[in-house]
Amino acid sequence: MLTRKLLPLSAMVLALGLSGLTTHVNATDNTYGNGAIITVPKKMQGTWYSYDRNAHNGRKITFTAHTVNGKIIYTQDKSIISDYFNGNIQNQTDFDHVTKNWMSGQTTKMKNHLFYEINPWISFENWSLYRVMPQKINGKKHNVLLYSSRYDGGNYYRSKKLAKQMKNYKFKKVDYHL
Repeated sequence: MLTRKLLPLSAMVLALGLSGLTTHVNATDNTYGNGAIITVPKKMQGTWYSYDRNAHNGRKITFTAHTVNGKIIYTQDKSIISDYFNGNIQNQTDFDHVTKNWMSGQTTKMKNHLFYEINPWISFENWSLYRVMPQKINGKKHNVLLYSSRYDGGNYYRSKKLAKQMKNYKFKKVDYHL
């Protein structure tokens, strides 16, 4: 008799659990122009600091295996930006809500260097290019996260102390203008 009462209850719990899973899967389908989740290289993962370009209070950027500053990074369908700006998105309010914590990412080769381009999901001519490059600072080798917007650039460091010490420093062999 106890089995008879538990069976419908178990079926209901299972059905509710699966419907929650289905909702999660539908939120990340290709409806919003998202493709595969990007994997950030291990040497870029972690927290980096910069005091470059008038960042008086400092800037911080944190990469995990698949996020930047807590926002998931996806590859992006090439047509989604033009569809968005041309009003071809069916329900723009839903689109904005679902994608507000997404970033677009891809690798870009420029001047024989591989960069990771990571931008807001919907942006116009916003180029944020990153790559890790070892540099000698005070006689010690440090990994530096180089940043370029193609017009300007700067550096991120693993510690706030080093970032403050190196504020606005440009390495001689680095081309920040791509």
